[in-house]
Amino acid sequence: MRITLILLLVLCSLACFSQVTEHVVEPVGVYKEIDMVNATRIFKSLIDSNTNAAIKVKLIDSVEQNPNVYIPPILYALSYEVFNSGNKEDGMFWFYLAQLRARYDVNRCADKTANASEYNMTFGPAINDYAFKHIDTLTKVVDKVVTFEKVNEENYDQRWINLSGMGAMTQSLGGKSDQKELSLPKDRWAEIRSKTINDYYNGFEEYLTSLKKKQ
Repeated sequence: MRITLILLLVLCSLACFSQVTEHVVEPVGVYKEIDMVNATRIFKSLIDSNTNAAIKVKLIDSVEQNPNVYIPPILYALSYEVFNSGNKEDGMFWFYLAQLRARYDVNRCADKTANASEYNMTFGPAINDYAFKHIDTLTKVVDKVVTFEKVNEENYDQRWINLSGMGAMTQSLGGKSDQKELSLPKDRWAEIRSKTINDYYNGFEEYLTSLKKKQ
């Protein structure tokens, strides 16, 4: 089955979420094992303004009730919908949780060309602009995100991030990839996860300190 190779990177005209142009690429080899069909459907339904309102409400509720089973791109899309519906604080929470989890997935990915920067650049501007103007709320949200992440486990296929790397693209275009393992060894994940969370929070604390010095 042909599927979208990368949820966001292959979607054009995202400045207008109601008009989505899709370029479909055929994953090959081990990358073909990464099933993105359902995730792609949910992602597109969330960001498409033409999605039936009742269906969208049901999707939003499903993701909010079971966030640990959805890959970060879906949480990014959720954050966009919730934030723009007027619930700024919850929208911020889902965005920064998606950002933290995407960073963890990047850090445990064996392909160092994989990244989630396009998601942050697409969904982040409005949320970050609001957040940086409401530091007290941002502080509360980041604390909530970190606390949530420490006591919840990711139950999705972390290999989604591999589809943004050069290994997947090279093989899909007929080349040869020297990528043997898609992820770093599982016995390192706990350490990587802890460091990712700590670095994320410490980075935020450093940002707050820099703001205070400017005042």
